[in-house]
Amino acid sequence: MKKIVFALLLSVLVVGAAFMIYLKSNPPLVIQSYTSKQGNEAVKIIAIENKGLREIKLTQLLVNEKLPDSAELIISKSEPFEVETKLEGNPNMSFHKLTQVKVLPRSYIDQQAIGKQPQHYAVQVKAADIKKVKIQYEYLGIPFTLTAELQHGQ
Repeated sequence: MKKIVFALLLSVLVVGAAFMIYLKSNPPLVIQSYTSKQGNEAVKIIAIENKGLREIKLTQLLVNEKLPDSAELIISKSEPFEVETKLEGNPNMSFHKLTQVKVLPRSYIDQQAIGKQPQHYAVQVKAADIKKVKIQYEYLGIPFTLTAELQHGQ
């Protein structure tokens, strides 16, 4: 009986460890693109996507290892985030605190509900001389960090 319980516990630990290794090697949050806001190098729009199966909760954003002047989550109910995308005054764009709204998985997004449901997500960051951005988030209660080195002129 003890051998069966031990074998069961050992197999649960092995499966759990394999799952953790898989998650850490295939993080769900990715950066799709980034651009400066209307030529202002101090403000970057970083388009993000959740490739996982569950929601992601953003917890913190760091620029060059420091807190930025401001950071907001932008949700688009229509077009993706590109250089010409009008953010202010656009009824299909909404601005939120970084931790206020969870990022839905791409598989949950209904492509037919344009204008009604979130279609794209981005983070708007304002800071001087943005070189490195670190997005900290939780997925399935597990903390992750996504780090990106941004090139100037983008």
